[in-house]
Amino acid sequence: MDILYDGNKPELDLPYFGKQARFFEFFKKCITPYLPINGIYAETNSGSVSNAFEFAKLGYKVIVNDIGEYSNAIAHAVFNNSTPINAEDKCKYEWLNEYKNSYIDRASIFASNMAINGYNAPMPRNNNCELIEKAEIYKKELLSIRKQGIRAYKIFNDDLFEFLKELDNNDITVDVMFMDFAWPWRNGEETDEYCTTANTLSGVFNNKEIHIKMWNKQNVIENVLLALKLAKKVSNYIFLSNQSSNYPTPELLEVNLLENGFNYEIRHTMLTKATQEDNLLNEEFFREYLYVIKC
Repeated sequence: MDILYDGNKPELDLPYFGKQARFFEFFKKCITPYLPINGIYAETNSGSVSNAFEFAKLGYKVIVNDIGEYSNAIAHAVFNNSTPINAEDKCKYEWLNEYKNSYIDRASIFASNMAINGYNAPMPRNNNCELIEKAEIYKKELLSIRKQGIRAYKIFNDDLFEFLKELDNNDITVDVMFMDFAWPWRNGEETDEYCTTANTLSGVFNNKEIHIKMWNKQNVIENVLLALKLAKKVSNYIFLSNQSSNYPTPELLEVNLLENGFNYEIRHTMLTKATQEDNLLNEEFFREYLYVIKC
């Protein structure tokens, strides 16, 4: 399908760079025909968890994964009542100790910082009234969402390659694997905002340095093909997402998919106003590509 889309804001709408939650109705229309009753829907990079939450509300078993501490905090804040296992660790800054004991608190302060200071902002050394007030708003939103009792089948906090290997090691096969990565910009440069999420914003609650290598023009195609190879072993269908703001171009990506045996059954495309996706590259319009690959 190819549609001009102007989606509504999702119910779970925390600030997160690159989130596609406004496009859920498009994804639902493409994906649900491949999900049986009680089917398993999984994501390699869950980000803001908004789409996974919506699929869970529809009754599907949801598996979420993201190596980023912020994304993992959102997942636990929404989907379960557990306490962070590293709650006793020393935080990067003393003021964060007030927020380390629950995932809702962690997700709220992450969201507040991103809303006020932008996608590339590290956690500030000192708190302030604006940051605290905004965090309280997000905390109330998350508490309200959690009360709905929506639960994930499994939650992972792994590198995407390790996540796919973990599924294989545990003989878990999913019906749909949704794959959207930390794609480089169209010029091939790594996306700093993803580096901030994966590295700068990780470790603030245990004061550990995280060094995740971001994808760029030199390694992105190799990494995508490896991820697809691993995903094919644990999935019935792969839905590979790419956007017009990213490298590689659709033509280059498609050539590499076909040359390596990933023959997609269909390519869905969706055209939307770029303001729906944070004015990426200041272009007026933004296109989503969604490849359906049978495993």
